[in-house]
This record gives sequence, structure tokens and C-alpha cells, in this order.
Amino acid sequence: MSKLEWNLKELFINNEEFNKEIKKVKRLISKIKKYKDIELDSITLLKMLNDKWKIKELNNNILVYASLMYYKNINNEECINNKKIAENFNNEVNTELKFIDKKILDLGLDKTNEFISKNEKLKIYKHSLNNLFRLQEHIQNDNINQKIKENNNNINNELNIYNDILKNIKYDSIKINDKEVELNATSIGKYLSSRDRNTRKETYFALNNAYIKDKEEFAKILDTIYENRINNAFLEKYNSVLEKTLYEENIDIEIIDKLIKSVNNNLSLIQSYLKIKSNILEIEEPHLYDFNVPLDNNLQIKYTINDAKKIIINALKPLGSEYIKIIKKLFKGHIDAELNENKHQSITFSWNTYSFMNFRGSYVDIKNMIHEIGHIVNYYLSMNNEPFIYADSTIFVGETASIVNEILLNRYLYNNAKSVNEKIFYLSKEIENYFTSVFKQTMYTEFENNLYEYKKNNNLTSNILSEIYNNIIKKYYGDNVIYDDISNIEWTRLGHLYRWSYYPYKYATGLLIASVVVDSLVDKNKLSKKKYIEFLSSGSNNYSLDLLKMINIDLINTDVIKEGFNILENDINKLNNLIQNKREDS
Repeated sequence: MSKLEWNLKELFINNEEFNKEIKKVKRLISKIKKYKDIELDSITLLKMLNDKWKIKELNNNILVYASLMYYKNINNEECINNKKIAENFNNEVNTELKFIDKKILDLGLDKTNEFISKNEKLKIYKHSLNNLFRLQEHIQNDNINQKIKENNNNINNELNIYNDILKNIKYDSIKINDKEVELNATSIGKYLSSRDRNTRKETYFALNNAYIKDKEEFAKILDTIYENRINNAFLEKYNSVLEKTLYEENIDIEIIDKLIKSVNNNLSLIQSYLKIKSNILEIEEPHLYDFNVPLDNNLQIKYTINDAKKIIINALKPLGSEYIKIIKKLFKGHIDAELNENKHQSITFSWNTYSFMNFRGSYVDIKNMIHEIGHIVNYYLSMNNEPFIYADSTIFVGETASIVNEILLNRYLYNNAKSVNEKIFYLSKEIENYFTSVFKQTMYTEFENNLYEYKKNNNLTSNILSEIYNNIIKKYYGDNVIYDDISNIEWTRLGHLYRWSYYPYKYATGLLIASVVVDSLVDKNKLSKKKYIEFLSSGSNNYSLDLLKMINIDLINTDVIKEGFNILENDINKLNNLIQNKREDS
């Protein structure tokens, strides 16, 4: 199969089967309500939990299928409608099943553990049940759950408005060699990273000007979403949205503080790289739009999808034959990478064992593909080794799985480079990973922190959002950059702010962890392939921080973040040496 396109028949053959499944789940929900009036023992507890997680699994398939079909056909009314139906139905299912948690909590921890000891089959639920009791004070009654459901519906409605705005954004044309060029979601990335400075400047202004037209609407959407998230956190007895987001996975808030402080302490390191980049590009006074251009010395390397598949297979050989075998299987119907005007043009994501992207032949496309393969192999391994309840990976496992792949890609390309210029390009990409994944994602995390703090007592207006964003970019990029007024509006384009709470830090911490993992797995041989596969196969059968200890990563009591920055410093020194040697040779 040379084309990379989804085959979703593993989920549903067609929309008729999709609709039948919704009706089936509704019937199962009606049946599961019988447990409201049944006194629990070890047998009925097992049956109730089995029924609950069967419903959750079927409902998950409904949501995944509708979402994937939408992103592949964003202009199809049936797909748009099915996505809304699935999202609302998912919300409804989660609300209907909440009585089960309440019933188990009423049973009590001691009685629950007694039932687990009596019934061997209940042991698969032990971690989940212990976690439920850990979260006990945050489980609410039906009245409060109804309010939470309404807030979630409000958030979904705002996200639908947000997606509609994105779908209809039009960009001004730009001039290249005295010719008018129309910008669109497909071409804009190419022009933002153009080696011609005027082209990337015009593109940057055209992009931000397109978003600035809707800045008031974007601010209103963000303000409403944040208000509903804060209300939900309050209703569930959390002190903040951050605490709610992290507590659900038992992650210490200290990790966020540690990350922000560490990055702030190392701003000079990444700023020194930006200075090197400016010097190579011969730009004395860089603007933000200058940092998008790659250090490719005009290599203009293009890849076909088949090239990408071969490179990915070779790059990931250090992970072992089992890993490669799974990739080859997932290449058949689980990755949708072909260009199609009906697809969503500007996002890349993975869900379940399916990845979505638009492959245009650049290095970034290969990087995106190998990153997403990390996610879907991780899910595939978990799905085949754990029950559905634990099939989804925790935050740090998922990001480690994907970013380890990115690092191995850069290493493979660097080691197989045919010239010094290529080596500089691929090494710079490794450093750029730190720039985009650690530096920028931590900046976004600190920005999000600031927004929630401000929102406690004030509305998030477009002017306030721009002011807060202006302060944060100047802090992170430093004094050697010229800041255009329109740069303040970049917050309108940060999709994660709208779609998720505190998502970017996962990339930042993930890269620092992944750097240490590759160092341990490949360079020092302290970590075996078998242990790494076992780690990827664990899903969420334990908490993130405990799972990381399987591969010798302790985020709280060790200096993993510091180790990650040491690797970055070595890469920057290596880049400096390459540049120096090139100058001496010429």
C-alpha cells in the first residue's frame, strides 16, 4: 500500500453502523442504571465495572470515528453534524455513568479492597479504584455534575465557533518577485520559513493581520472558555485549573514550577543559539519572523512519502524489531498523510491508533510523521497489553514515546549526512526542537498561568491578552530582538489555549525526558529495548511519575531537566565547532 490513507472500517463500516452504535450504547446506559438500586458485593461490583468500561470503550469508538471523519472532510455537513452529535453524546455518557463512582465511594475503600481480595477478576480495576478514592473529595453530586456538564457544553460550543472562524480565515496575498501570491493554510508555512527575508516578513504580517480581524471574537471565546474551566475547577473543589489538570494524573504542581524556573535560568542558552542563527543568516537586528527560517544553506531537500517511510524505519531501528514490525502494520490504514483539499489543512494529531497530517515533502513533515507514529505505536502496544481502562497512555509516557522518535530521526539524518551543510542543518534541527518544544512551550505554559491568574478577577480582553503576551515574549526572546507591534497578536493563533488546559508543558518536559532516555538507551546502554517496550506497553496502569521510574527517570528527586539542558549545551557547542571548521575549510 503506497498511499498513506485511513481505513476506518475497523471502527465502523459506514455512518449507518455509527448511528446504530449510538443507539446500542443508549440501550446499555438504560440497562446499567439497574445498579443504582442493587446492593454491591464482589460479583456485582465486577459486573458493574465491566459494563461501565464496555460502554466507555464503545463510546470512545463513536467519538474517535466521528472526529476522524470530520478532520478528513471538514466541509461535509454530515461529518460536521456527526462530530457535534458524538461530542454531545460523549458528554451525556460521562454524566450518566457518574453514579457508579458515587456508589463505589459510598461503599468505602475498606469494603472495596475486601471485595478485590475476594474476587481475583477485580484486581485489574485496583489502580483505577484506588485513584477514584484519591479523587474522592472532587467527585460531586448529580446537581453539581449537571452544572459541570452545562459548562462543558458551553466550552464545546465556543470551540465550534472557534473552529468555524479558523475554517473561514482569509489571508492577504503577498508579492514574490513582483508577482501576487495567494496565501492559504497549505502554503503559509513554506513562506514563513522562506530564505528570502521580505517574503517571510510579508507572510508573517499577512498571517497576523488575518487573525487580528477577529481578535475581539477570539478574546471573547477564550474568556468564556476560561471562565467555564475555572468554574468547573471550583465546582470540583480544586484551587485552580492547573491543580485540577495535574491532580487527575497525580502530578505534583512542583514539576511545572521546576520547569518554568529551569527554563528561565537557561534563557541565555537558547538566546545564544538564536544569536548564532542570526549571525549565520547575516541578520544584525532579527525580528521574530526571522527565526522560522531553517539553517539549511538552501539545501532544499524534498522527500516523498515513500522516502519518509524508509527513513523512519531506518531511524527507529535502535528501538528493536518488534517496534519496526508494528510501524509497518500501522502504515497500512492508520496514517492519513495524503494531500486532499477536503482535509483540515493546518493540524497534525493522533488518536487511538490513527494519525492525521498533510505530508508536503519537507523535513517537518517527516518529523511530524515520526512523532505521531510514536503516539500510535504507544497506543497499539498499550491496547494489546492492557484492558481498555488503561489503554490510553499518561501524559509523560505519550510524549516520551513521540519525542524519542524525533531525536532518533535527527540522529539518523545527521549520521547519514553527505556534507557539512547537511550536518549543520540536522544538528540545528535538534537544537530547534529545544527551541520549539522546551523554550516556546514553557513560554506558553507561563503565559497560560498568567492568563488564569488575571482571569480570577478580570475579563480577558484582546488588549489585555496582547499586553500579557508582549511581556512574555520579550522576557523569553531577550533584548537582541526587534519586536513588531503586530507580534502581540500571536496569542490568537495558539490553538492549545482554546482546546486544552495546560497542554504545552507536556512537550517541554517530554523533550527533556526523551533526551535523557535516548542518551541512556543508545549512548550509555543503561536502558534495554525490552524495558523501553515494556514501558510503552503499560498505558496508564500506574501514575506517570511511577511509570517513568521503569526507565530510570525520577522527575521529582533528580535533575532530569538539568541533564536535558546539558545535552542542549553540548549540541550548541557541537554546532559552533561545525561552523568554525567550515569557515576554516573555506
